[in-house]
Amino acid sequence: MAKRITGKSHVGERREQRQNGDIYVYERITAYNPKIKQTYTVSQKLKGKIKPGTQEIVSTRPKKRKGERSVVSAARRHTGLTDILQWVGKASGIDAGVRSSFSEGDAAKILSIAHYWIGTNGNTLPRLESWQVMHDLPYCEAITEDVYGELFKGIGRDEDGIQRYFSSRAMRLNKSPVLAFDSTTISTYSENQSDARRGFNKDGDALNTIKLLTLYSVKDREPLAFGKQPGNVPDVISIENTLTQLKCLDLENPLIVTDNGYYSESNMMEFALRNMKFLTLVDPDVIWVRETVDALRETLAGMSSTCPFDPSACGATTSRIHEFSRERRRSRNGRIAGEEETFSRRLYVHVFYSPDNDAKKELAFRKDLLELKTQMESGTTEFTKAAQKRIDKYLICSKKGRGGKLKVGFNDKAIAEAKKYFGYFALVSNQGMETFTALQNYRLREKVEELFAEQKGGLDGARPRTWYPDNLRGRQFVQFVALGYHCFLTKKINEMRSRLGKQENGKTKALVNLENKLDKWLEQRSLAQILDWFDCIETTSVRTAMGNYRWSTESVARDRLFLEYLGMTDK
Repeated sequence: MAKRITGKSHVGERREQRQNGDIYVYERITAYNPKIKQTYTVSQKLKGKIKPGTQEIVSTRPKKRKGERSVVSAARRHTGLTDILQWVGKASGIDAGVRSSFSEGDAAKILSIAHYWIGTNGNTLPRLESWQVMHDLPYCEAITEDVYGELFKGIGRDEDGIQRYFSSRAMRLNKSPVLAFDSTTISTYSENQSDARRGFNKDGDALNTIKLLTLYSVKDREPLAFGKQPGNVPDVISIENTLTQLKCLDLENPLIVTDNGYYSESNMMEFALRNMKFLTLVDPDVIWVRETVDALRETLAGMSSTCPFDPSACGATTSRIHEFSRERRRSRNGRIAGEEETFSRRLYVHVFYSPDNDAKKELAFRKDLLELKTQMESGTTEFTKAAQKRIDKYLICSKKGRGGKLKVGFNDKAIAEAKKYFGYFALVSNQGMETFTALQNYRLREKVEELFAEQKGGLDGARPRTWYPDNLRGRQFVQFVALGYHCFLTKKINEMRSRLGKQENGKTKALVNLENKLDKWLEQRSLAQILDWFDCIETTSVRTAMGNYRWSTESVARDRLFLEYLGMTDK
């Protein structure tokens, strides 16, 4: 007799073994359907699992129910730019140098402001607090006006920390570094800056200036140290303190390269007395320099004097024993203070000639004399000292009769003598070196001018923007740290570009084509534009009841190749 159909459901248990050995236990409710004459599952619920080697049922993590709120917290940040800057700080040693020189809090603030200036191409600091909202910086708290104001004042008074940082950068330089030494001026309307004086203004805006002196390693592309002086101190007397500072940095056989603004007999003598190597551009009007040019004219006319990396220039080198004289400062070894003493040193004079410069110099010379002649004939009587000197030397003034009209002519003999030295320039050193090595070292000095342009334009350094000298010193130090970021990243990109597109073993045709596209892209963009491009990369972080999740903006193959060749990612 068949079993009677009751219509009731049945509660049972089902066990399912997984690959890891766990046995999942389910409570299953079944019922019978008389129409199709089959048993079917009404519902199934997970009771727990039995781990291997046990008999006890343990509960499992409940599944998220439909409609249940799972997001605990979420955040979105711009990370492409900040990731690059964090890598630069670590790879360059800048972050380690700052943290070893200052307290952890001050170091984090210094690095955060440096990141901001580099990342925004020199935006003013009042915008920092807003920018910080979407960019993770070493200092997590808000950097308000009061915060960075106190920071600048504290750093400006902490000379120990500043000099420690300079020493940390000096330790990373290669042996026998070539150091460019130069200055620029910062203009200001402020009357609170005691260093702001009336002097030579390199920006030509007729304001009082503060002089910024910088040491820059031209081969390592590293800013090494800086100092500030009153704006009325001429360049030519600014070298002595720098030589003393170099002794503190304990550099091994540095070569100091300067332009003719620092040339003088007394400066060469200081280098000689301190046994420090120098290479400087010499004033072409110095008599012994002109004598050297005359002695080497024939050599410079030969083909063998052509520069191998610049065919438009010719060069030759000679040495001379140069006598220096000075007044003794101390009485010693039978000699009395105040007496004049002389000593000799061997100098190496590198003379160069460029026809292109010759033509440019002559054209500028002609225009200048014609303008002076016109001004004198129009009745102008006040001239600068330099202009009056040229008038006395190259123009002849006369009048016809009593009260006659002024007649201005040219002193052709003096002009012809001056034109003999157009196109020539000379470098002087107390270290023997090959002619065109000296030229190359001097030309590398021009990189310090790019440094000044970046500091003023890209790091908000064209104006002091602080009330007091100590605050300015601190602000300039933070700009100097940011300058280190800029120089290191620029150097790495240039090194990368020198390798792009070259057929080497292991490179596929597709990779070479991609490298060429990257090289063309980099050529068309400044560093600020490159960083701005990567600033669009965003990272979203979400924390839920079920776990933590993180994802970033997708990037194209060219951008990924840039980050890989820069050294930020593994192949």
